[in-house]
Amino acid sequence: MANNDNEFLDFLVVCPCCGSDACYQSEFTTQDGKITSWICMTCGYTSNTTMVADSKVIKDLEKNTAQLIIDNKQIHNVDGVDLIWYPTVITMPEKGMIYPEPLKEFHQFVDVETEDGNIAKTVRKDWSWVVVKAIPVKEEEKEKYPIPNQKGEFYKTRMDMKNSKRFGKLEFMDAAEELGMFKGMKKM
Repeated sequence: MANNDNEFLDFLVVCPCCGSDACYQSEFTTQDGKITSWICMTCGYTSNTTMVADSKVIKDLEKNTAQLIIDNKQIHNVDGVDLIWYPTVITMPEKGMIYPEPLKEFHQFVDVETEDGNIAKTVRKDWSWVVVKAIPVKEEEKEKYPIPNQKGEFYKTRMDMKNSKRFGKLEFMDAAEELGMFKGMKKM
């Protein structure tokens, strides 16, 4: 498919994070120019061409990102540019969420270089993917789930945290299928 301002160009490539051949690459054009994005369906890592190492985009992004995601970022050179790759977080209000969560029973101490060039010991926790499905809010419970800044409006679904499911770090596709991300998609 040709790529012009109104078309998408997407295909699978080899993931620089895990080596799988199930990394979905998408290219699209915005008012600021062409952007290429990736999400690996094996390891769940994601990046795009705006996520350049040591850039303002990354500094701003990490101000509002969970520490577990920051601690597990990877840097990979793509077409001569060092890009930051993070474990993804997917929120689909009507379906649920997929996010990385630490395993409580495992952690290890690792050496990390600090900003001043020294080496410090830090705890790096192992993690897995968690799927939490959205469930309907019962009419009698809706007052517990107000939509912020929308007086008198309430969420119709909530996340069923009690029935979450875990998947291994290389089972992102299974987590996505559990969430129902692919339901309704046409098969090629």
